[in-house]
Amino acid sequence: MKSIIFLLLFTPAMISGPANLGKIANAISEGDAAALAGFFDKDVEMTVLDEINLYSKAEAQAAVKAFFTKNPPKKYTQVHQGASQGAGGQYCIGVMETSGQKFRVMIYLEKVAGNFLIKELKFEEE
Repeated sequence: MKSIIFLLLFTPAMISGPANLGKIANAISEGDAAALAGFFDKDVEMTVLDEINLYSKAEAQAAVKAFFTKNPPKKYTQVHQGASQGAGGQYCIGVMETSGQKFRVMIYLEKVAGNFLIKELKFEEE
């Protein structure tokens, strides 16, 4: 009986993930770099295709804006999300569709001052 009560109380919290994921997905779907940057930590490791860089929040926003300008999103679909082992982070994997191609989007978030913020962001051709 105690096991059932525990599962009923804590399972939704364990599987729901960070509340920001819906807003992050909307920002990607809309190609809104400024809205997405609102969820960046002060430094973001970003991979765009084969180029990997460590950016400040402002630099990462500019890089995402340039990427969205070159590849305007038509649709973003979250495929998977979960909790990272050990560090207490969360991750999300999705697919961003443009008019001509698809990109796999990988997002890693860590809790900073009570909020999950993006530490890593990857856009890779699918």
